[in-house]
Amino acid sequence: MAAGLTALPALLALGTATPALAAVPAHHKVATPPPVHYQQVSNTLTCGADSFCTVTVTCPRGTLVTGGGITTSTFISSGVYVYETAPVNSTTWRGTIRNTTQSTFPVTVKAVCARSQGF
Repeated sequence: MAAGLTALPALLALGTATPALAAVPAHHKVATPPPVHYQQVSNTLTCGADSFCTVTVTCPRGTLVTGGGITTSTFISSGVYVYETAPVNSTTWRGTIRNTTQSTFPVTVKAVCARSQGF
């Protein structure tokens, strides 16, 4: 029995060994993705009293929409609700606000567009 216990530390040491990393041949190059250039675009419309206000913005030719949102500069604390903010397709962003107040105010939709030099 004593012989079996002396082999235990050697067996446990095998489980903690780190495997060697595979060598990469010198003639293999790691591909670097082309740089991506971002541009923010926006569109602003006036939102009328007691209405739904939908605003869209389209990315410039050769770019794709990567994100966006909707905002307003109004200081009304209630009665203004974001209904939606989402891409329409690969180049356009849309946002809709529900204005239940009797005030008018500007609504801006912004989109972040990307162009890769590889495109």
